[in-house]
Amino acid sequence: MNMFKFNFASDEEQSTDTVSSKDPDWLESQEVPPGDDNDEIIKNIFTECEQNSVACKETTVKYFYTVDVLNILRTEDDDLLKKQLAVLNADENHSDLQTAVYEGGLKIWECTYDMLSYIAESQLDFHNKNVLDLGCGAGLIGMLCLLKGATCTFQDYNTEVLKYLTIPNVKLNADEKYVSKSKFYSGDWGSFTSLLNLENEEMRFDYIFTAETIYNVDNYPKLHDCFKNLLKQNGEIYVAAKSYYFGVGGGISLFEDYLKSRTTFKSKICWDSSEGLKRQILQVSFM
Repeated sequence: MNMFKFNFASDEEQSTDTVSSKDPDWLESQEVPPGDDNDEIIKNIFTECEQNSVACKETTVKYFYTVDVLNILRTEDDDLLKKQLAVLNADENHSDLQTAVYEGGLKIWECTYDMLSYIAESQLDFHNKNVLDLGCGAGLIGMLCLLKGATCTFQDYNTEVLKYLTIPNVKLNADEKYVSKSKFYSGDWGSFTSLLNLENEEMRFDYIFTAETIYNVDNYPKLHDCFKNLLKQNGEIYVAAKSYYFGVGGGISLFEDYLKSRTTFKSKICWDSSEGLKRQILQVSFM
């Protein structure tokens, strides 16, 4: 059985997961512009990083190899910039998670591929739909939706993940018209919801997709309120996750129980893994 670990390092190296018991200072949400293609780091990503791809039936999603992106950031000459990059601090500490500092965005988690497969096999219609890829990381889920005709908003906790991984991946897959249909936001879910302030029903999202984001039970209230305030009344949310996250505490069952306690949403399991550590996709909609 494959055990879930938060760890950049190999299995032989000890994981140093960091989940603080004190109240953390979460980063305020902000919009991240698509970026300057003349930025030296961005140019190096496009010229030096290996490209991978994942086939989603008739659609292929391309992305830069995340370890190559990390290596480029490691070798950056600007020491001040390197000190400001939370992902490098996490890497030095062999951790994929530092609560309120770095939330694992520079790694493509297992359930992301589950969600891609589910979308590819589903009958979901994305033409002219408004999609949110919440906790997007590399942005593979949002890119698949873009290529299927959606307008997509990408959200990840860390600005550098969006700037040096998500946005380059979007540009790798699509021409400028797709990039212009996309928006990118960093920061905490609570302030992200407030920043968007989508009081108009038509501006809200038809679909919200999120993968491997329910590991921290302390964030469930913010995630719930994000869903409540950003989803259209007839919209759908899809949550891909492991049944339980060892050493952290969250999981599908706990999140389902939380949703039931708030009496805003109904949910059902729409996909189950057939091998390895139990993984599921939860479909969520308004009652």
